[in-house]
Amino acid sequence: MKRTYAITEFFKAARRGSPLLYWSAIVMLVGSIACHAMPLFDPRLFNGVSVWEKPAKFFMSLAVLGLTIGWAVSLLQEKARGVLVSTRILFLAGWIEMAYIVFRAGRGEGSHFYTATPLAAILYSIMGVFALSLTAFSGFIGWRIWQSRDGYLMREAAGLGLILGALLATLTAGYLSSMQGHWIGGDQTDATGLGFFHWSTTGGDLRVSHFIGLHAMQFLPLAAMSGDKRVVYGVGLICILATVATFVMAINGMPLLRA
Repeated sequence: MKRTYAITEFFKAARRGSPLLYWSAIVMLVGSIACHAMPLFDPRLFNGVSVWEKPAKFFMSLAVLGLTIGWAVSLLQEKARGVLVSTRILFLAGWIEMAYIVFRAGRGEGSHFYTATPLAAILYSIMGVFALSLTAFSGFIGWRIWQSRDGYLMREAAGLGLILGALLATLTAGYLSSMQGHWIGGDQTDATGLGFFHWSTTGGDLRVSHFIGLHAMQFLPLAAMSGDKRVVYGVGLICILATVATFVMAINGMPLLRA
């Protein structure tokens, strides 16, 4: 019962903090479900998995981000104008990125690393700018929450989590964008990847470190539920070390788990 109550309160807080991001997240969750169902009607594959696999995951990822930001903003006693503007930018950037990803999926093409034509290269660069704005403004909101922590551990963890997650995600994404793909060695396909994530089991995969770094945004607030600041900062350190370790593994062609 307590766990159910906590989840309910989380959603209520997310809605209170940013109704715009809350309802956007709900629609994106519906979008993720729809994309997961699309293989029933569209059998096309890309990189060994359904062309709708990536939109489904990105809908889910951006929904989680939106709910996390909304919840974090609810911890602020006063919402500064900069925070409100940032939530609107996050809303806009998220939907522009999703529109591009869905557009490419509909054409049976990759949305990331796809630069086959000059126009495709330009659109990919534009998408990259909006993706960067997602982490940049998440980090800014985290900084404003951190400034107002005032001895409240959950507020401190939420702010630090957003800052750390934004920083680690930006650094790993920056390296990813400089490559021609996320695989380093091994099978150049998601078909032999690890379960739901499809991370490579035969070579390096840069998506692992990006995932871990990004989700520091959720890991630190969860750690704050312990009521112990040492646990929060310990989890933060683990996120950094795990991101670095999986990044080093990836660039050396080592999978997280070998098949």
